[in-house]
This record gives sequence, structure tokens and C-alpha cells, in this order.
Amino acid sequence: MAVLAPVDEPQVHSALEQLQGVWATVAGPRQARLLIAGHRFTFEFLNGNIYMGRFDLAPGQMNMHVEEGPAEHAGHVSLCIYQLEGGILRWCPGRPGSNRRPDTFPDVDDARYLSLVFRRVRLADRR
Repeated sequence: MAVLAPVDEPQVHSALEQLQGVWATVAGPRQARLLIAGHRFTFEFLNGNIYMGRFDLAPGQMNMHVEEGPAEHAGHVSLCIYQLEGGILRWCPGRPGSNRRPDTFPDVDDARYLSLVFRRVRLADRR
């Protein structure tokens, strides 16, 4: 009787692993870039402010601890929601320090929210 080799299961990567890298907006009220490295982030509004800090994840939720950025936001936590599908990241933050997390994703055209859709930036796109 022949012994069968185990079938390789497709690797399931954690949300943290899938978030690693550079992301650029493709929809939303403002253009931005997001860099994720480990549990650290740098968020840059194009032609605007830069935020840096660390974050914690739970399913569909991200708590962003703003360590550097505009004075009114530095030292605060932004309670965010996110959805990750392949190379697309949907993200919406609560106002830093407000202790309020969005319940659902607002429309990207709703000016009351900063609801953004990002696409992963591939190495070839950065050149």
C-alpha cells in the first residue's frame, strides 16, 4: 500500500500579516498613504499631516495610538473599523480621543467621515 504525502493546505495569513506594507487610497474624501510595519503605522495625508504610532487589532477593529502628529491628536487613540479583502483595505477611523468607533462603513462620499479605500502598493508601483 502506497503512503500518500500530506496535501499542503493553503496558508491562511493573519490580518496583521496581510496588512503589512504600503497602501494608497483609491477612494474617499482625501488622498493618503498608509505604511504598516509590524504593529507600527505611518499615515500620511498627501499635501497634509503625517501621523505615526502603533496599533492593536481585533477582528474588524483597529485601535491606532497616535504618538506623533498634529498636537490636537498626538497622545490620543483613534478607534477604527477595517475590512481587508485581498489587496483592498477599507478603513474608517473615529476621531482621535473621542472614544467612539464607527458602527458601519459610511459611504466614501460622506464628508462627515474619513472613510477611505486603499489598494496595496506593489514594489513595481513605487518606482
